[in-house]
Amino acid sequence: MQGEAATATVSDETWYELVPGGATMRLVRVMRTVGPLPVLDTSIRRLLRLADDAETSTGEVVAAIEADEAFAANVLRSANSGQYARPIQAATVRQAVTLVGRRAVRLQALEATPYGFLDRPPGCGRITRGQMHIHAVSVAALAAAIADRAGVPADTPHLAGLLHDLGKLVLPLAFDAGTAEAIALRHPGGTARATAEREAFGVDHALVGGLMARYWDLPRDVTSAVALHHGGCSGHDVPEPATACVQLASATVDALTGQETDERLLAGALALLRLRAEDLDDLALAALHRDSRPNGQTLGSRIEEMERLSRIDDLTGIANRRSWQAAIRGRLEDGSGGSLLICDVDRFKEVNDRFGHRAGDLVLTEVARILDRHGLAGRLGGDEFAVWLDVEGDEAVAVAARIIEEVDTAFARRTREAPDVSISIGVAAAVTGIYELNALLERADRALYGAKHRGRHRVGRDADG
Repeated sequence: MQGEAATATVSDETWYELVPGGATMRLVRVMRTVGPLPVLDTSIRRLLRLADDAETSTGEVVAAIEADEAFAANVLRSANSGQYARPIQAATVRQAVTLVGRRAVRLQALEATPYGFLDRPPGCGRITRGQMHIHAVSVAALAAAIADRAGVPADTPHLAGLLHDLGKLVLPLAFDAGTAEAIALRHPGGTARATAEREAFGVDHALVGGLMARYWDLPRDVTSAVALHHGGCSGHDVPEPATACVQLASATVDALTGQETDERLLAGALALLRLRAEDLDDLALAALHRDSRPNGQTLGSRIEEMERLSRIDDLTGIANRRSWQAAIRGRLEDGSGGSLLICDVDRFKEVNDRFGHRAGDLVLTEVARILDRHGLAGRLGGDEFAVWLDVEGDEAVAVAARIIEEVDTAFARRTREAPDVSISIGVAAAVTGIYELNALLERADRALYGAKHRGRHRVGRDADG
């Protein structure tokens, strides 16, 4: 069987027929004890569905992330890492999603989940769980970048790249762990290791990983990419583009660690994708430096959720203009005393022009978060916000001054590359109880204009109160 397999050419649909029957029975028994793959966890599936659905709000994606505290912390850590080199740091999950975008969060969710499946397994050359995870994430990132360059959908190469070496966990459990360890120490990776495994066990870790993926009912193109990432039993089978992306990524990452590469396999994968070897150098530098609703949600709860979302500004998470105005009109009609603050980010267009719109969005979310701590805050549009305070006169002016200080602290420039962010505020008091909202807004807006006219970064007070 081993000799026949070594000379066979396989397709993405028939590769598993080359696995000896006895090996398959051993592996199935082990896989039953291994259990499900964490990437199929319900909470991750929900996050992936939400991230993929253009109709879902940022708030829904944020809520799905915040449901898992550990993952939420990882999202924040990643958004603030040197990988993105952003001039502004994210303080909340909403800001992190705004900063890096939905696709990056989606990929991070996939990258985080296999880590929980890894433990220091026998027969892996004494490598650690962290080493396996770093290798998997590197291959996945590069496979996705190669797919983008070749015009191939990137989701399959990315997922297959994450899972491509999980067969290393099962192989020593199904066969002799000591032999598997000796092979791994002699051949840490690449085609040489796969060849030695087939000689010893009749099957290699790539094919074992493919069988695992089939056992977990993953899509056919994912299972074949995992199974054939070392070229199958011939060592040079390249059946389809997604597999070629993973083959190139795995070989490139291996080469960066000093391992030998199979030039015939590389040439075949490059030819299929119509890429050049030079493309791999550029991509490696860059990559390495629909039911969309939760299961069981009733029509009534969905309507309630839609109503809630209709009141929220999706970017900042505070009240939108319409819902904020409705709330303030209610207070004015009740005769509630208080003050209205109109807040505007100074030279906001310059922040967008110099640092990009994602940085600008992050500024808006942080300003909104600060305002929301002091009163009933709403986003009127663009970089203009309003806050209702239950205090009047000097107390309201003092609150406005504290808000300006907190914004200064939040955006204190740590480097010359960071944006210089400040706000101006206009204050108008509803001193006589009932005021028509539009008139009150106009008074606060005049006070804001006065603050801007006097040099920005200050509080302006309406002369009538």
